[in-house]
Amino acid sequence: MPTTQPRQAPTAQSVTSVPESRTEEQSRRLRRYLATMVVRTVCFVLLVVIDHPIRWVFAFGAVFLPFFAVVAANAVSPRLRGRVMPVLPRTDDTLLITREADSPTDR
Repeated sequence: MPTTQPRQAPTAQSVTSVPESRTEEQSRRLRRYLATMVVRTVCFVLLVVIDHPIRWVFAFGAVFLPFFAVVAANAVSPRLRGRVMPVLPRTDDTLLITREADSPTDR
């Protein structure tokens, strides 16, 4: 008579624990970089057009925004190992049990 072990219920993978895909992350970083470069371009244009002491704020933005844009674009979020669990196919134990029952036993 075959004995079966109690099967443990598989733990479900939570969709909220799945990290952002690499392509989505790269796209997000590229959009952030481009937005910062647009602000830098506006600062540069305003630096040339405006003749007021506030132009130094625009000069600061035109000079230092590229540094911050590159640092932010290269800031990759860390990939945590062990968060994503593989989803394995379930084995059909009934087939194994019937094969064991059909096999000849030692008499």
